[in-house]
Amino acid sequence: MKVSILISTGGGDASNYLEAVERAGGQGSAVYLPQPDLRYDGLILAGGGDMHPACFHSFNRGSRDMDLPRDRRELALLDAFTAARRPVLGICRGHQVVNVWAGGNLVQNLDKTLAPFHQQPQGDCLHPVRTRKGSRMDAWYGAVCTVNSNHHQGLGKLGRGLVATAWSEGEVVEAMEHRTLPLWTVQFHPERMGEAGAVIFSQFVQLCRRLRGDGEV
Repeated sequence: MKVSILISTGGGDASNYLEAVERAGGQGSAVYLPQPDLRYDGLILAGGGDMHPACFHSFNRGSRDMDLPRDRRELALLDAFTAARRPVLGICRGHQVVNVWAGGNLVQNLDKTLAPFHQQPQGDCLHPVRTRKGSRMDAWYGAVCTVNSNHHQGLGKLGRGLVATAWSEGEVVEAMEHRTLPLWTVQFHPERMGEAGAVIFSQFVQLCRRLRGDGEV
């Protein structure tokens, strides 16, 4: 039986996520405002618009394309899946949602000297990151690698239990792991990185399979 992955989305095209999970040997279900359904083996928080600043006790200083019902639902999903110790993967917006869920906050607009490295009108930006020695990112990609970006916000204070595992120029946090939970996040978009991004989905599906307690594909 395939590993089942719930993918929380903003309601748009989720084909890249679904295909990445399927190539990794899992079965994905992409849903807007999903219920915290623990029949799934794991959870992916997909990309999308900005979180509402109220979620991290701030005023709007540049946030846009906000969806407060999605924010609230994804925070509830994190409560449920982490309490059950089900694996969670946060991607781009999901990376930021996880940080807020853990008590961290966000930079609502990256500094103008950094912004061109992370978002441009024509699509993804490619840029190098350095990884933390001994982290999953280091194991998968080595000390330095190239990732893609399409975001104008970043992490501020890190939430409880989270450890930064990759940084880009200006110390923008590009990946995190949780110290005790099966929880990983990336600021970039592995679902759009082809074979280079496939390792993240493969490792995530394998983790879901292990914690489910069987070795089936």
